Amino acid sequence: MKNKIRRYIKYAVGIVLVFLLFLWPLLNMFSEAFIAKDEGFTFAYFANVLSDAGFAKVISNTLLINICSMVSAGIVGVLLAYVMAYTDIAFKNILHKLLLIPLFIPSYIVTLAWMQMCMKNGLLYQLTHFELYSYKGIILMFTVCQYPIVYLMCLSHFRRIPRELEQAAVVSGCGRVKAFFKVVLPITKITIVNAMLLVFLSCLDNFGIVAFIGIPANINVLSTDIYKTIVSSTKDSYNIAAVKGIVLSVLAVIMMLATQWLSGNNKAGNCEKEDMEPRIMLGKWKFVLAGIMSCFIGLFNIVPLIKLVSSALTKGQGVKLSLKTMCFDNFFKVLRNVKSMNGIKNSIFLALAAVLLCTVIGITISYLSEYKKDRIASGIQAVVTFPYSIPGIILGLAIILTYAGSFHGFTIYGTIWILLLSYVTRFTAVSLRYANSAFAQLDSSMDEAAQISGANNYVKWKKVIIPLSMGTISAGMGLVMIYSMMELTTSSLLWSGGTETIGVVIFNFTSAGLSNMASAYSSIIMIGVCAAALLLKVIDKSVRIIRRR
Repeated sequence: MKNKIRRYIKYAVGIVLVFLLFLWPLLNMFSEAFIAKDEGFTFAYFANVLSDAGFAKVISNTLLINICSMVSAGIVGVLLAYVMAYTDIAFKNILHKLLLIPLFIPSYIVTLAWMQMCMKNGLLYQLTHFELYSYKGIILMFTVCQYPIVYLMCLSHFRRIPRELEQAAVVSGCGRVKAFFKVVLPITKITIVNAMLLVFLSCLDNFGIVAFIGIPANINVLSTDIYKTIVSSTKDSYNIAAVKGIVLSVLAVIMMLATQWLSGNNKAGNCEKEDMEPRIMLGKWKFVLAGIMSCFIGLFNIVPLIKLVSSALTKGQGVKLSLKTMCFDNFFKVLRNVKSMNGIKNSIFLALAAVLLCTVIGITISYLSEYKKDRIASGIQAVVTFPYSIPGIILGLAIILTYAGSFHGFTIYGTIWILLLSYVTRFTAVSLRYANSAFAQLDSSMDEAAQISGANNYVKWKKVIIPLSMGTISAGMGLVMIYSMMELTTSSLLWSGGTETIGVVIFNFTSAGLSNMASAYSSIIMIGVCAAALLLKVIDKSVRIIRRR
């Protein structure tokens, strides 16, 4: 009886904490859209926002940019995936890794690099007259940053298509092009549409690209419009922002439900294992295709980053790099800047703390729901994953509305702890997803064998559960670390003096017109990320060697 009471108390405490952390801020934000300080419950804010012609323009901008970006990223991703999956293109492994560069560099750093490359005194602008600060520029940046999503999903699916289906089409008289449209695309259409919807969702959530390019060009989308409404600090700014946040949430939830429905109905026949062998032999043309692919990667992924570093090595904006103009003044300024150093320190602390908390919460919930098949924990899991499915700008607004006040003189607003709270609320779903995958692979008989052997819970976790699941869980920890280190959307609303993060510092430098310092700071961050990745790879190899011995 006592054990049951203790169990119910633990569940009650857990449910309350999950509600306060993951659901209460969002409910509080939704209520703010319907409650006026003087009038009480009202639809006036909705009526004012939805009847505003300016807001209609914001919605049309959002849909236009996101749909065009979704289609362009889909086309690029599908073509690249087909080439890499089906042909024997030369240097395939190297090209594959280079194609994924935008996946590991924050979109706001990629955008900053393109801003440097597309300056009006630069060679690219003189040759093409391409204006980055435009609808086309935003769509281009979304395409560059989001095509790896489509590429990776389609690459895996293309490799799972049975060879026999294509061979039958070729024997029936179809050429490679006709077989692609008659066999490959019909089989993978659900995966392609699902990937494109994920691109749409990612574009909805992205703040860096539309803030860096859209705000100077006066092109407003939902995320930047909400940001502008909040920072305007007018009488009803939070109420109006809450209404706009609900509109953005509805759009995001519709896209999320569509992706889930498509994933559930993707029953096309595929092989269980990926076929890594090429199906189209190019002969000597494989080097020509590799050259074309290298030009694409160089122009879109590498040259902008080189331009970013070169602009950091010059004193003024637009100055061409040469031996005479090269200097390290921007790097010295950044390293001596208090806010820059605060950004690095705060981001490292927040990332480590978020990894610890998200992993503990994720493992606990996943163990109970997936391994123990607990119904209550399964319900809690649905609540925990919801904040990750909505754009970060909405979560930031919800946390402001919930924690801006004080409780008996105590408040976390304006401190680093509110940033940590937002990161945990947002990224626990990532740890939970990887923990679910880890526990799904564990056999319950191992748990039972440990109990029969007399092992207590501590020994069972130390000797059985953690060693068997740590590989998958550590991958989730790595993602949480990266996301937290490079986060900008939520941080742009919640930061204050002394709590700057890496993304906020770069955003502030760029907004103040200090693009050279922003480039220097971004270069330092990229070097740090590369060094950390190499270190982790060395550690991973060392651990594997030790285990083999």
